[in-house]
Amino acid sequence: MNKAKILAIFFLAIILISCESETSESLPEFKSVAKSGEIVKSNNKFAFSLFKEIATNETKANFMISPVSASLALGMVYNGAENETKDAFNTVFNYGNASLEEVNLVNQNLISQLSDNSSGVTFNIANSLWLENTFPIKKEFIDLNKKYYDAKVQNLDFNDSKSVDIINNWVADKTQHKIPTIIDEVSPNMVLFAINALYFKSDWKYQFKEENTDSQPFYPEEGSAKNVDMMNMEQNLSYLSNNLFSSVILPYKDNKYSMMVFLPKEDKNVADIITEINEDSWSNWLNQYTEAAISLSMPKFTFDYEKMFNNALINLGLGIAFSNRANFNGISDIATQIDFVKQKTFIEVNEKGTEAAAVTVVGIETTSADPTLSNRLILNKPFLFIITEKNTNAICFIGKLGLPKVD
Repeated sequence: MNKAKILAIFFLAIILISCESETSESLPEFKSVAKSGEIVKSNNKFAFSLFKEIATNETKANFMISPVSASLALGMVYNGAENETKDAFNTVFNYGNASLEEVNLVNQNLISQLSDNSSGVTFNIANSLWLENTFPIKKEFIDLNKKYYDAKVQNLDFNDSKSVDIINNWVADKTQHKIPTIIDEVSPNMVLFAINALYFKSDWKYQFKEENTDSQPFYPEEGSAKNVDMMNMEQNLSYLSNNLFSSVILPYKDNKYSMMVFLPKEDKNVADIITEINEDSWSNWLNQYTEAAISLSMPKFTFDYEKMFNNALINLGLGIAFSNRANFNGISDIATQIDFVKQKTFIEVNEKGTEAAAVTVVGIETTSADPTLSNRLILNKPFLFIITEKNTNAICFIGKLGLPKVD
């Protein structure tokens, strides 16, 4: 395939991560939970909206966010929101007329579904609340997050510098040290950190053979071509081609999770895919894949990413929660507001499989293949990857690979 036919690709990743749950109580089948389908669709709508906000102003070549991690961390805070602040959460997360209990129950069961590691995939979710030990937190807020999010709750002296190390050590442990820190300091007005941590690791169902990996040019959006390690495979895979992109689905072992890659058509670019992707188009595309013989070339890569979500969430409609008009009376009778929402992510893709992690912290402060191959995809320009769990289709990581790097 000549360079003119090598189309720019945007790599969007969606990974659904499991949970380390200490509860022994059995939960109902996910799809039987009231409004589970509606709320997962709402979470996916939030995922694409958040990703578009981040992508609009991002200048880095490689970036990836975890909507599932963000929604779970903010979901814990949602348990303390009231009146107009709660309405803002409902609008941003598209919860409609779902009750707080219904949202909590769906998230509890979603965590349970994603944490089922019986397929041999490692998929861990952990939630925690870190409280300033002199600040009065309402018991109901703590109890809700323990019950539905299996949240670890710990009181700390935020004036003690060791509190930063304690929180970061928890983060490092839950992400297998792929994300060693999430906070650098504790500001004087900080009273609560709500943190979600995700860790995913799985082999491909069809692994790339290392002996087939070779050096090939990758064409970034800016600058000259770079030689990168390109993995190669010939395999029957689920395939979709329309007037916007060509795409294949790469299953992980036991088919519970999969990665999707999207290659824009010759007259399209990654911005066109970002514009078109939403919950409706996503659901429509998922129903159109058919099996085909594929010759695939895909770069190895590793990168990490860090992003403050404040502006994106404010633009989506959550501004009141960041202001002195915020109403978190469900957390405490003392007025509080969100100071920041920060996320760090990590991903490594190689011949064997994928390893990924994400941590989201919400800081709360007081107010003041077949031989007859017919389709060829060479991922040698910026592209999009998606990792999904087939039973829920929930979205966890969304990112862009602009220039592959392998440490």
